[in-house]
Amino acid sequence: MLWFTRPAAEWTAALPVGNGWLGGMVFGIPGKEQVQISDDGLWDGQARNRNNPAAGKAVPEIRRLLFEGKVMEAQQLAQSSMLAIPVRLPMNETLGDLWLDIDLPGEATAYRRELDLRNAISSVRFEAGGVRFHREYWSSAPDKVLVIRMKASCKSAISFAARLSRPASFATKTMGENRLVMTGIALPVTPPKDPETQEHNVGISFHCEAVIMPQGGTVHAADGQVHVSGADAVTILLTNATNHRTPDMKTACEAVLKDAMARSGRELRTRHVQDYRGYFDRSDVKFTSGSDPLATMPTDERVMRMKQGKSDEFLLETYYHFGRYMLISSSRPGALAANLQGIWNKFINPPWGCKYTVNINAEMNYWMAEAANLADVHEPLFDLLDMTRGPGTITAQDYYKARGFVVHHNTDIWGDAVPIDGVPYGIWAMGANWLSTHLWEHYQFSGDRLFLERRAYPVLRDMALFLADYVVPAPKDYLSYGNPPPEGYLVTGPSLSPENSYYLPDGKRASLCMAPTMDIEITRAVLTQFIEASELLGGDGELREEARAVLKRTPSIPISPEGRIQEWPRDYKETDPGHRHQSHLWALFPGYEITPQGTPELAKAARKSLERRLEYGGGSTGWSRAWIVNLWARLEDGEQAHKQLNQLLMWSTLPNLLDVCGEKPTSYYQIDGNLGGAAGVIEMLVQSHAGVLRFLPALPGAWPEGRLRGIRARGGFTVDLAWDGGKARRATLRSTWSGERVLAAPPGQRIATILLRGKPVTVESAGDGNVLFHAMNGETYKVTFA
Repeated sequence: MLWFTRPAAEWTAALPVGNGWLGGMVFGIPGKEQVQISDDGLWDGQARNRNNPAAGKAVPEIRRLLFEGKVMEAQQLAQSSMLAIPVRLPMNETLGDLWLDIDLPGEATAYRRELDLRNAISSVRFEAGGVRFHREYWSSAPDKVLVIRMKASCKSAISFAARLSRPASFATKTMGENRLVMTGIALPVTPPKDPETQEHNVGISFHCEAVIMPQGGTVHAADGQVHVSGADAVTILLTNATNHRTPDMKTACEAVLKDAMARSGRELRTRHVQDYRGYFDRSDVKFTSGSDPLATMPTDERVMRMKQGKSDEFLLETYYHFGRYMLISSSRPGALAANLQGIWNKFINPPWGCKYTVNINAEMNYWMAEAANLADVHEPLFDLLDMTRGPGTITAQDYYKARGFVVHHNTDIWGDAVPIDGVPYGIWAMGANWLSTHLWEHYQFSGDRLFLERRAYPVLRDMALFLADYVVPAPKDYLSYGNPPPEGYLVTGPSLSPENSYYLPDGKRASLCMAPTMDIEITRAVLTQFIEASELLGGDGELREEARAVLKRTPSIPISPEGRIQEWPRDYKETDPGHRHQSHLWALFPGYEITPQGTPELAKAARKSLERRLEYGGGSTGWSRAWIVNLWARLEDGEQAHKQLNQLLMWSTLPNLLDVCGEKPTSYYQIDGNLGGAAGVIEMLVQSHAGVLRFLPALPGAWPEGRLRGIRARGGFTVDLAWDGGKARRATLRSTWSGERVLAAPPGQRIATILLRGKPVTVESAGDGNVLFHAMNGETYKVTFA
């Protein structure tokens, strides 16, 4: 439960509700309620060819210049020849606001505003003039409506005027005596001067309707508003349609509202809660014990207390569950993927376009999806990747003469794949490759061979095709490290280490290079996954051998002379040693080529890199800090991971637990830090990468006792685990996939027994104190520790 003793004074203090595509931000103001509403499918612009016609000719020349050390010339050519035309991608826009101008019989007192994470309902309670008022708000997936229920302790106590509005490009009217209608179109806030560009920026149209249903009293429409007077209770239903999803928006809205109106408010609430809890109740994590000593302190005061450096493990636990709530509420099958703000956006021209930034942010949104037992809410990300295949195939051919498809660092509702924004950001062709690893992860958790064959493998195959054509031979002296094979290294580029830059020997700042370390790490992971998938399915033998040949000639992960993971092909001086991206540590997390057990030297170098980032102020955004939590968890350092989780709340969390992209109160909200931080909690407690299921790999001293239930692990396990005194006591593994599995006890412990139906199973040593056993689909195993 999040709760507060005052209304939201601004959007960043409001409380989010959502059903995967229709979102609301509830202010909870007694006399003038505001609910800001969003639709994930409302974007400006339209599908068009944005490829720069000069790119295909320019790319080989840019590569030549980079290999010859003429980096500034290469960047100038890339800036003029590779960026999209126009350089701006379409943006997600706010739908608008529902306003309730409410007549109260006196000043509001005894105020309480809540967000119930277990039931996905926001509520407001207060007294005025001796009357107790109660409102509830939720966004229902089964009924496709945002619902507001208003009650009072006395009859005839509810009177208000309701209206809809939007910052731009809309019209409103009433229908009948109790219905509000708002229609409009998504347009850029500043229309481009070029007529052709103006035409292409005419975006998606919408039709929004709200029906106001009072019990008792009267209702009538006047002056574009619906007026309720003297009601005992009121139910408001709001829905929206866009022409991106349906051509007949009005009919679609009316059908949704007709069905919802046929149900009582209680039935609507019950259906919503049952649907939501079907997701939320699949798993649970608890790392606190006893009663909460701060239970009587409002959430915003607890957040401020943490910002003063005080600990609050119960609030950290709530923060984890808030992350689950936000993912369930912003990503459902059939909806679009959660964007930079999930689905909650108050802007016509939002920060960073409220798009899909795929050099970290969109992927981070889904890091916990599989482990938190929310695999089906992962599907919209797969849909997003599929949306990019058509445009990305054209861009891959036009820019790189490559098979397969490509996505650069951003995409949108149209699946655009082109480089945007500028050289330091856009000239990075690994977006689709990174996203494709999510398909492989889904298979690793589920063992769903049909999914692998029909959904994942076609994309993995396209990634192998693209990489085979994208890489080029590097001159022997281009990389400052390694022992190249006789035929030389194959490297990616032109590329960069996302959004970071380095100093050239002459002191100039540069971004572009060939073979940045993140590219190497992603290339190695994607080709390895394709090879394994093609072997499992028994197809594409020729391409598999081609992928093996490329992998053999791909550079290894470099360690700099200072003992850190080297970020670029040479040990350049960083312009920002505390940069927000930890791109060169991708192979530690979310990848897993680097592990403390399997590659101790690389893990040591990764640790030194992470320490240097933090020494110079790294983690300056919420998502950056969340990534650091996960990196420390993978290094199995629970104290550091816990410290960074606390820092995430201290520096980049608003009083309503929303994450911000920065460390200032004025920083903009982004959802990625919320979801990445929650993923980090799971990584501290259970890990299952690199073929080993590890229990409590990074348990901090602050969590000596706890339990988890329903957490998913690679290899097809659902995990329950209990611990106390900092020691694992018992675990239950429910298997959905037969095969050999390796278990690792927490540091300082060992696996004592693995029981199947009360009898010990046969185990073998797997080295490092780990045990191997054969798991069978449909069986449940009991594990004890010593």
